Amino acid sequence: MRDAVSVSARPHLLVALSSHGFGHLSQAAPVVNQLRTEIPGLRVTVRAAFPADQIARRIPDPDDIMPAADDFGMVMHNALSVDVAGSLEAYRAIHRNWDDRVTALARTLRDARVDVVLSDIPYLTLAAATAAGIPSAGMCSLNWAEILEHYIGPQGDPGLIAAIRNAYAGANYFLQTQPCMPMRGLPNARPIGPVANPRRMRRNEIVERAALPADAWIVLVGMGGVPYELTLAGWPSRAHGRPLHYLVPDAIAATHPNAVPVGRLGLEYSDLLASVDLVITKPGYGTFAESAVAGVPVLYVERHDWPETRALTDWLDQVGHCAEISTDALRLGSFAPELNGLLARGRSVRVIPSGNVQGAQLIRELLE
Repeated sequence: MRDAVSVSARPHLLVALSSHGFGHLSQAAPVVNQLRTEIPGLRVTVRAAFPADQIARRIPDPDDIMPAADDFGMVMHNALSVDVAGSLEAYRAIHRNWDDRVTALARTLRDARVDVVLSDIPYLTLAAATAAGIPSAGMCSLNWAEILEHYIGPQGDPGLIAAIRNAYAGANYFLQTQPCMPMRGLPNARPIGPVANPRRMRRNEIVERAALPADAWIVLVGMGGVPYELTLAGWPSRAHGRPLHYLVPDAIAATHPNAVPVGRLGLEYSDLLASVDLVITKPGYGTFAESAVAGVPVLYVERHDWPETRALTDWLDQVGHCAEISTDALRLGSFAPELNGLLARGRSVRVIPSGNVQGAQLIRELLE
């Protein structure tokens, strides 16, 4: 934590984050960090259910952390499968005492002397900010009203969907990061460019620390912050006459002779992503945006039921190099043609993360 010098005189930004994987933290961080460069005295409180070290890797040295989750996103069976019934019941449980929750959180925000709330994308925090008379902005490539409605249909629980959407609409802005899914009924929508933190190229350090051959293809494998059972048995070991080495979660490193546990490397995940030849992942904003900013090709597994997927994949296909494989191909390792094709194409032109500055400017207007 930074020294609290003249805390009451410093503008105070509270950043609320969904606990649905790690993507919301990685999406909000570039805008928050840009704001801190523009407003050196900015006081930043992060309200999230992530470990402090995880937060600090994205938002270094925040002034305070409130260890609380104002939403859960969707209940997941695994990284690719949504528990629709469980999600609906969880949302209904939250809204049974909705007014009490809003009132209690509004009091917390007032007591903390918060000047502006940035939410990616807990709508409870935005509703509480509105109730407390505190300016606020939502920011994301999706919102939970659209996600839940996709799964239960417009007639599934229209009152619940309307309540969620109204909470988002009550904010001063909803910053729609490119790419984003269509969002209906948000009169406060403000489109901004992609958001991502450009990272360092550290390939030489990876090669040295993992004792890899100089001509190795290096592939990062990550399915996001939601657990997903995966084994690399049967995955290719060579491409274009060169050895393939996979940087993987520690728990599955023993499933392939050329697998390297990422924990052994001691490097930040985003630096690893910027340094490899290719990423294998699922469609998700953080990995797609960071890959495009680094120009790294992406081999992604199908995720057709997630309503944000089409917007993400269409965008990445336009600005970068990518290919889709089935869940069976991922499980069996039968994706050599797609892998070889992407490696042959190499890196794409790097995308400029223009949303970092655009988002910071709009939030700065609220602070000032």
